Amino acid sequence: MKQSLLLGVALVLLAGCGSDSLKRENIEPPKELVEFTPSVSVERLWARGVGDGVKLTGARLEPAVAGNRVFAASVDGQLVALEAGRGQQIWRAENATGYAGGPAADDDLVVVGTLEGEVIAYDAERGTERWRTQVSSEVISAPALARDRVIVLANDGRVYALARADGKSMWTLDQGVPSLTLRGNSSPLVAGEDVFLVYANGRVRCVALADGKPRWEQSIGTAEGRTEIDRMVDIDGRFAYERGDLFLAGFDSSAVALTGDAGRTLWTRDLSSVAGLVVAGNAVYVTATDGEIWALDRRSGASLWKNEQLMYRQLSAPAVQGSFVVVGDLEGYLHWLSIDEGKLAARSRLGDQGFAQGPVVAGEVLYAQSRDGELAAYRIDG
Repeated sequence: MKQSLLLGVALVLLAGCGSDSLKRENIEPPKELVEFTPSVSVERLWARGVGDGVKLTGARLEPAVAGNRVFAASVDGQLVALEAGRGQQIWRAENATGYAGGPAADDDLVVVGTLEGEVIAYDAERGTERWRTQVSSEVISAPALARDRVIVLANDGRVYALARADGKSMWTLDQGVPSLTLRGNSSPLVAGEDVFLVYANGRVRCVALADGKPRWEQSIGTAEGRTEIDRMVDIDGRFAYERGDLFLAGFDSSAVALTGDAGRTLWTRDLSSVAGLVVAGNAVYVTATDGEIWALDRRSGASLWKNEQLMYRQLSAPAVQGSFVVVGDLEGYLHWLSIDEGKLAARSRLGDQGFAQGPVVAGEVLYAQSRDGELAAYRIDG
């Protein structure tokens, strides 16, 4: 079953794996979409094209929102700043090698990684380049912005803390990666003076923001089996830090809650996820590898509800918009589910190529970027 689910995520996301051993006939077909009467009205505020999107490169490009601006990038080297309310372009920056990870943004800085291993910082107000730094490998996940640091995870497992002012290296960490992994990385997460890092070998690490010194390390899942596929444990999706606790889920491992200060396990659920999770209120919402959507109690991990109507549709990470959980699927559909019961409430389509990352919510507006470069903003009416 593991091989089937892995294929269902997408063959192109695997690195270093011989395709002859992975039989396409084992792929579970996407579940047909069911008709339903929408219980809420969703309005598309605007939509704009952002270059060629990500296509099948494995890049993890997603919109970033800071203040009244939305920033988005594409693998063909387009980086745009748009007015959040209307989608009008404020500035555009181009890069010959193309973007692959991010952007990450705040009111001052926009930082993007590239397929050539460059990390490039731009002025958020004007779009002028501030600095660029070469790292050891391609950067296909968003950097994390801290007070005076930019934290970057390269695809070879190395972590860089770059000075926010000029991009100079402040410290580095080296963590090897297995020979077989899903193509992708989770973005680093900064909380206060801590940096949380998750890796393709199922390890979770907390290090000091100031100097990279380890605070604690934990393993999620156990690599077991006769083949490399059987033994693969990978954490690539979104994870969350909420009220002092860390929540994450990995491929063929578990959904877990850990204390942020010591990495002590609070609870664990046997639940595989590639896309990851989001925490809102007292619940954790997880997109499982097979397309089930789970709501778990934040304190105990107990199941609150489960939706099986979108199975094998290669769902994105979830986002929470008001009273609804939102996921995207492989055909470009966005699905709104009620936060209380998990029932389908609304649906809208953005292109037909699916999503490299999950939607992003800022205030009352949800922003989604499709694989083919469409960026759109949605608001729930009523």
